[in-house]
Order: sequence, then structure tokens, then C-alpha cells
Amino acid sequence: MKTQTASKIVTFDNILFATDFSKQSNIALPFALSIAHKYGSKIFAAHVLAPPPLGNFPTIEVQALAAQALREAHHSVEELGRRLGAIPHEAMLRKGEIWDELSAITKGKNIDLIVLGTHGRAGVSKLLMGSIAERIFRQSTCPVLTVGPNVSGEPGSVADIHTILCPIDFTPESLAAFPYAVSLAQENQARLYLMNVVPAPILDSEATSLKARLKALVPPEAKLWCEPKAFVDSGDPGDRILEEAEELGVDLIVLGIRPVSTLAGTRTHLGMATAYKVVSGAICPVLSVRG
Repeated sequence: MKTQTASKIVTFDNILFATDFSKQSNIALPFALSIAHKYGSKIFAAHVLAPPPLGNFPTIEVQALAAQALREAHHSVEELGRRLGAIPHEAMLRKGEIWDELSAITKGKNIDLIVLGTHGRAGVSKLLMGSIAERIFRQSTCPVLTVGPNVSGEPGSVADIHTILCPIDFTPESLAAFPYAVSLAQENQARLYLMNVVPAPILDSEATSLKARLKALVPPEAKLWCEPKAFVDSGDPGDRILEEAEELGVDLIVLGIRPVSTLAGTRTHLGMATAYKVVSGAICPVLSVRG
């Protein structure tokens, strides 16, 4: 296994904060603000108003409800702009299909990071905006930071990263996320934990070999303040990642995301079901990178 390059320096010049003005979206906002403070970023805060199902002959009542929704959305966007304060920002209201509009903003504004809130495990397939979140994970060309309902932290310190957990199953997707973990650990002088989950218990010699492979991924030129610690565990990948993150009290999980075209029939531990379980149940934000 070749070592990975440490040349990827993480920068977040432009952040897209995607919101539906729900409680969970509000929880995610301090994280976007804190990251923007730390990196000198500009925040593009966006709410997309999906077109109402007016049909061919909308009634007066339906038209009135659509007009009211538009007025409320304008008011909420203006209020959001005030909450962003002195941070360079642009608060925008778009109308159309949600992912289409967010994707256009991502490309048009050179977005480096998308920040959004997620709902809990009861709606594991429904994150910020239902199935739209699935499209964000699978198709976003930039990393996505998700903030779930179990995440806590002081708003002024949520960008302070002291410990990072990076699950690795040695697939191209997890290896694509790995340089982000190394760079963030390097910049924040954070402790880096590497983790591999296997389906069933294995021999000690096999676990030792896997730990060595994990540590060999870290390039010698990486300027980490301490040696990364490697874990090998067995069981359900999502459950074990969540349990390890809680036990270690990590501040960030960096997770490789497999694109939709490679999901069919996959049994490796960074599949979409595992990703949903992790981002919706984690005690810390999750930075997902699409491989």
C-alpha cells in the first residue's frame, strides 16, 4: 500500500450553508459561522423554495398559499442575512428544484464546502430536505459537512478540532477522503485516529497487519504533532464507527462517500447506508468526501 500525498491543503474560501429554516438547520448555522471565522470564508446562505403543485388550474386558495410561502421565505432569508452579521456573505432565495439550484450555486460560486443540518435516525433516509440530501452526498463535487441532532458544542469553538476519526476500508472512496483528514489534523495539530472495520472477528496477526497498513497511509512529510493511532474492529461498520467516535470523544469524522454508480452489490463498510447511519447519529460533525 503506497503512502498518500499530504499536498492537499484544506481551504474553505466559499461556504454554502443550505437551509430549510428548520430547527436542525439552525443548529448547523454556528458551525458554518465558526468555520468562516477561522478560514476567512465567505458564506453563501441559500434557501430553495420548491415550486408548489399548482396543476393546470390552480385554485385561488392554492395561489394564496404559494404567495404566502414566498413572502415568508423572503422574510426568513432577510433575517438569516442579519444573523450572518459582519462575515462576508450573500443570503439568497432560489426557486426551483432544490438540488438543481444548490448544484448551480456550488458551481457558480466556486463552493469549497457545503454545510447542512441532518435529522435523526428515525428518518435515516431523510436528512435536511428529504431525498435531496442523498443527491448532495452522492453528487456534490465538494466536501459536505453535516451536523446531526446529537452534535453539541459551543458556537464559538466548534471549528476547534482536537481529535479526528477517519474510517478507512482501503477503497478509492475512503482514500480520497484521507488527505482531508491528514491536512485538517496537520493544520489543527489534532490527534488523528484511523479505523478499519471488518465483518467478523479476525486473528491478532491479521489485525496487526491491518493496523500497519493504516499507519503506512500517512506520508512521512505530514507534519503531525503526534503519531496517528490505528484501530481495527469487527461488527456493523456504522455502529462501530459511532461507538468509537463517542468513546474517543472526537471532534470530527472524515468519511469517504461512494458515488451512486458503485453502490449496487457493494459490501464494503463505507456504503451509503453506513454513511447515513454515521452522519445522522454522530456526536460530532461529519465531513463527507465523495470518491
